[in-house]
Amino acid sequence: MPWILRFAIGSLFVFVIGAVMIAWACMSTGWETLSWFAWGCVTAGAGLIGSAFLAMLGAVIHQGWRRFSLALLSASVVLFLALLIFAKFA
Repeated sequence: MPWILRFAIGSLFVFVIGAVMIAWACMSTGWETLSWFAWGCVTAGAGLIGSAFLAMLGAVIHQGWRRFSLALLSASVVLFLALLIFAKFA
């Protein structure tokens, strides 16, 4: 597997960390929940944007891994849209 796709998968783990921060904020009470929620949204968004960018770059550079790169890109875009919808209704 090319290194750029490994970084894209690593960016998805950054999203998971941000999602855990958002979940922690939803279960907590008090003023610190706003901080956890904000940092979770920033972390999760950065992870998904980074993953999408690296997956696009991987699809262009490594032709043999194009199908995997496009699947990773699609998952990143769907998760980012879900994050935006969740943040709007939260």
